[in-house]
Amino acid sequence: MSIAFPHIAARGSYRELGRAVGEGAREQIAAAVSFYEEHFEAMAGIAFTEAERQSLEYLPYVKRHLPQYVDELEGMAEAAGLPFVKLLVPNCAEEFTCPADGDTGSSPHGGQSAADAASPLPGGAHFCTGVAVSHAGRHVVGHNMDWYVVDADKNVLFDLTTLDGTRIVTIAGVPYLPILGLNSHGVACVGNSVYSNDNRHGVPNVFIRRWVLEAPSMEEAVARACFPVRARGTNYTLADADGRIWDLETSAHGAVLIEGGATLAHTNHYVHPAMAVFEGYHKEESRRRLRQAEGELAAGVARGEDPRDLVARVLTLHDGGPDAICGHPDETLPVADQVMTVASMVCDLDAFRVEACAGPPCENEYRVFDVGV
Repeated sequence: MSIAFPHIAARGSYRELGRAVGEGAREQIAAAVSFYEEHFEAMAGIAFTEAERQSLEYLPYVKRHLPQYVDELEGMAEAAGLPFVKLLVPNCAEEFTCPADGDTGSSPHGGQSAADAASPLPGGAHFCTGVAVSHAGRHVVGHNMDWYVVDADKNVLFDLTTLDGTRIVTIAGVPYLPILGLNSHGVACVGNSVYSNDNRHGVPNVFIRRWVLEAPSMEEAVARACFPVRARGTNYTLADADGRIWDLETSAHGAVLIEGGATLAHTNHYVHPAMAVFEGYHKEESRRRLRQAEGELAAGVARGEDPRDLVARVLTLHDGGPDAICGHPDETLPVADQVMTVASMVCDLDAFRVEACAGPPCENEYRVFDVGV
């Protein structure tokens, strides 16, 4: 049986968009915040109250540079009946849960050496995979979002239109701002966490990605992703109906653009040699998923597989056990360490639609949402 999720459609100011989500997903937001409050120390090595204090150190950067998304998050908090800071913490989640593996760490994600490269980070919640195909006149992008199990039943189909007419459609958990999907300008943007080792105070990753999601072109998406006051790095896989596939790897200080061919895949480590100096994640599982995705995509194109079907099939692959592209929770672990594919999405740039499911795509059907213009 498919995991249900609400479809929240709204148009208006950023605060109005946030309020629509807060009202439509009030129960899910409250449950997610409650989980974070109870389990954050196991997830990130600090108590939730301390995370609240630290998250406020990032807030001045967002207010100065991207205040519209503070408005959106404030609207969500107001409508959900929760203090703003309790939603700010999850929207700074990567700043707390993605340390480099050489970092010292009370955090369960830290304190690992490169010699431990064969094993995943305890609670390793960032096993996302992005894929793209541009072949035979078809242009399709797919993504599996892996995160803590708390998000599997907290997903929302965000269908938001700003006052300037830009529409974004995506599936994502709450209480997060949406960070990937397809927009009405015909730009698809997905991406994966990376563990950059040059993190700093600045605009948190979620707020940068929210801005990128509205970009009117791939060039503008890259410019926004390279905003110089970003707190950390991430990976973006971008595509449009003209057949372009780009991958942009960033850290807090560096960035490299990679142009794809007929196919492209990315997982949770840097692949461009120029970004190796910023690499903070040396686990084999990310390399293994990348090899599998790249191999399956190339083989599928060679035998003429329909690009949409190829992308959807790759997102259901289970080779690699708990670290597979299609991830399922290890229920022998404490709940704060259990991760899974919490949502999956296929963006068809020719049909101009998003297919979305909550939970692993191997056992949950995609629902189809037209994006329109």
